[in-house]
Amino acid sequence: MEGRDLLAGTVFATLLCFKHIFMYVAPAYFVYLLRHYCAVYRNGRLNMKASVGRVVKLGSAVALVFGVSFGPFVAMGQMSQVVGRLFPFKRGLCHAFWAPNFWALYVFTDRILSITGASQLASSTRGRVGDTRFAILPNVTPLFTFVATLVAMAPALLVLMRRNLRPEHFVQSLVLCALASFMFGWHVHEKAIILIAVPLGVLTMSPRVLRMHAILTTAGFYSLLPLLFGVQELVPKMCVLLIWTLCSLWLMRAKVSAWACLTRVERVYISGFGLLFVATELIPWVFGRLEFLPLALVSVYSALGITFAWINLAYDFITAP
Repeated sequence: MEGRDLLAGTVFATLLCFKHIFMYVAPAYFVYLLRHYCAVYRNGRLNMKASVGRVVKLGSAVALVFGVSFGPFVAMGQMSQVVGRLFPFKRGLCHAFWAPNFWALYVFTDRILSITGASQLASSTRGRVGDTRFAILPNVTPLFTFVATLVAMAPALLVLMRRNLRPEHFVQSLVLCALASFMFGWHVHEKAIILIAVPLGVLTMSPRVLRMHAILTTAGFYSLLPLLFGVQELVPKMCVLLIWTLCSLWLMRAKVSAWACLTRVERVYISGFGLLFVATELIPWVFGRLEFLPLALVSVYSALGITFAWINLAYDFITAP
């Protein structure tokens, strides 16, 4: 946002080597740098010589970073092991605790259908990690999730196609790219919601964005609570939940608080997390032998809010001036 695009590209390449989860937002960086840094216009026309020079400069910086990071593995013939660990497709579509995305809704639907059907096929809906096979619904392959993610990224790339491209459009694209990867990616981890929540917080000057930020972050951060599963962690979880709710709904403001921006239905939805906390954390014994059901309810309920926020943010960012 300060205009230091070459440095930004180099730092992002370094960040990507440290943690490959940032591939979620790589398309936004690629398109933005291509348009905002590499494409040089003079007198309203593209200057090919200057543009090619910047492409070479940026490409060299990125290639140097990747060469330093992966060169030793290539030299020792271990690159195949690195790729296998970076992209563990054999782990299955979902974690045992589903990330709150489209696939959580998909596998929950499969589980509901399997209850009334005759199939007893073991599937991801039973909480196992491995090759994902569904009882009723069609199986999902890594290639399908890849294509679905690319299609879902279309709104993010449309934002970057504006004639009057500004740095805030880049942040919007980051949010939508991260959301698309989170919603449709293969074996998504629930902690990836942080990649969405942090840049989205920069855009909360608008009441409408602040409203979606409240819904998305409340659902996303609540979905992380089951990662702290010990009884001794119950009180800290309650405190964290209350502090975040206070900050996101009342202290973060765009002329008015986020709570004031919410519709009645959205307020009911957010209030529902209180009931969900009581049922899944304070009285989980009501589920009896269905030990996985509380986790499934957290994932599915959170996924509904995140999906709603994604659709609204995509529409807002595309139609905004």
